[in-house]
Amino acid sequence: MENSEIKPKALFADAVSASQDSILIGQLAKLISQNGYKIGQNRLFAWMRENGFLCSKGENYNMQTQKSMHMKLMEIKERTVNNLDGSVRMTKTTKVIGRG
Repeated sequence: MENSEIKPKALFADAVSASQDSILIGQLAKLISQNGYKIGQNRLFAWMRENGFLCSKGENYNMQTQKSMHMKLMEIKERTVNNLDGSVRMTKTTKVIGRG
């Protein structure tokens, strides 16, 4: 690759890694696609599971693995949802931080 091809990718990587915010994996897939590598949300989730960044089975499906937890690449956002029947349930969402 020529330097002119690498420079925009390096600037994108620097901008993302410096971010203090976290984003959903679907949003990350869109950002990656906009920057030259065509991947959708489902394929990115599958790639993350295949490469050991997300759990692939059971109750913790699509939650961060111990590997990604130690690498500090993701965070889990928890929130409560009030159901129509009056009960309350907890939901968890995996988000990628800038470093990830």
